[in-house]
Amino acid sequence: MSYVCNNYNFESFKSIIKQMKNIFSFTLLMFFISSSYMLSAQKTLDKGSVKMEITKVSAEDPQMAMSLEMMKGSQTEVFFKDDQHLTSMDMMGGMVKMQVFVEKNKNMMNMLFDAMGNKTWIESKLDESQSAQQKEIASKSSIVYDKKDTKDILGYKCYKMTVTNPEMEGMTVTGYVTEDIKTKANLVQGFQSLEFAGFTMEFTVSNPQFSMTMTAVEVKDTLDESKFVIDTKGYKKMTMEEFQKSMGGMGMGF
Repeated sequence: MSYVCNNYNFESFKSIIKQMKNIFSFTLLMFFISSSYMLSAQKTLDKGSVKMEITKVSAEDPQMAMSLEMMKGSQTEVFFKDDQHLTSMDMMGGMVKMQVFVEKNKNMMNMLFDAMGNKTWIESKLDESQSAQQKEIASKSSIVYDKKDTKDILGYKCYKMTVTNPEMEGMTVTGYVTEDIKTKANLVQGFQSLEFAGFTMEFTVSNPQFSMTMTAVEVKDTLDESKFVIDTKGYKKMTMEEFQKSMGGMGMGF
């Protein structure tokens, strides 16, 4: 009887040890999976792409609210490597498309603008692509960072940024930037001439009349090099000054 009892206790002990080993192995496996995910998600990128989307819109005026609602879901994709970046925008269900290709080392910018089949190509020196008004906005704008206010976006740790300008009364840009995505591309309309401390993974442009938020929805660490081949066939060539006049003086600021 003593032998049976001892044997039973030994078998029970072996069973407990086996279960503990399984639990330990599972915990260890989950740790490595989690660690691998975090290392992958927070990888510093100097080559790749980020897809942004207009995720929130609001306005007091019903007509403006309707117009902004048409913009919701519009996507912008940034492809980048070295000192080059291509910004590709698809707005209002594809009715308006724009591509902006910047080569900083060559001081060059090429922009293709397609508004319902009306195609325009603008080739410009990068330092000449900004109007006097845009340069003034850049010189008078204030950028404040708060590294204590953080947010995780697609696995990237971001910190808060606030942009204001005394001459753009009531307008504020608040966003979250990451220093782990290495590109100078700036998607904040009206403030493209500014250089931020990091890439804006989310930002909200607001004033008393409206508010619009754009958020990163996808990050890729691979790059299709053919994206940097600009096809200008079928596009009418203009200078930046001519284009800005045709747009009613609206500054593009790329």
